[in-house]
Amino acid sequence: MAICVSLINMKGGVGKTTLASQLAWHATRQNNKRVLLIDLDPQANASQSIMTPAKYVEHLDADRPTIVNLFEEFTPSGLTRGSPTALDAKALIHRRVKYSEGGVLDVLPSRLELSWTLRNSSGKENLLARFVAKVQENYDLIVIDCAPTDSMLTDAAYLCSRYILVPIKAEFLAAIGFPLLKRSLEAFKIRHEDHLIEICGLVFNDYYRNRREYTLAREDIEHKAQAFGWHIFSNDIPHSDSYFRSAREGMPIDATKGAHTTVKDDFDAFATEFCDRIKL
Repeated sequence: MAICVSLINMKGGVGKTTLASQLAWHATRQNNKRVLLIDLDPQANASQSIMTPAKYVEHLDADRPTIVNLFEEFTPSGLTRGSPTALDAKALIHRRVKYSEGGVLDVLPSRLELSWTLRNSSGKENLLARFVAKVQENYDLIVIDCAPTDSMLTDAAYLCSRYILVPIKAEFLAAIGFPLLKRSLEAFKIRHEDHLIEICGLVFNDYYRNRREYTLAREDIEHKAQAFGWHIFSNDIPHSDSYFRSAREGMPIDATKGAHTTVKDDFDAFATEFCDRIKL
């Protein structure tokens, strides 16, 4: 049965999508795991990072299903379909790659119209968990990339997840979303006492070493995280422009042209620590 991890921070711009995509790649390529990346953000950046922007556009132009169909519970009718048809869970999944060693990387893509489902979201928070229950035996790891908001989509991610990973950037006011995340998770636990979920840790992402402002911000973040009892990963992910190229090419950082060896080694160190912590 798959271990499900959601990447959540109520503050945007912390690199959740980059981290979600790279962790999915790492588990697939380095650990030979079967991985499903679920894009739960209407911006669909994780979908494009895994599929490549061109393939993602082709996916939409071909009118293939996305996570929007899941939350609408059926495949909408169109000129070629006639009446609506029942949703096939497997049809939602896009196969990115399957390696001979056993590693698999699939993605459940998103699209901008996902934001529409929030206009009438009553009762929809259980739909993603129902989908995951149908497919989880096919995977070892499920990674969910979440939008930086507290909404029905957040509850949907909670209901699927065993762990929450919190990416953070060491910058002024970076911890502003911590209290909201803490309250959100605590409120969810009150409503779902039988659901086991916890924050597996906080990771400093896009980190600049040896800069005074980053050092000061880091000290503030660590103090607040420790006050909440949140684990802090010992391995950081330093800044590198290679991650932008990696996203454009739809490739893992360890296979991205021009990526420095230290960049690959730094990410590998964190990914290994992360996998050990969730016992993947």
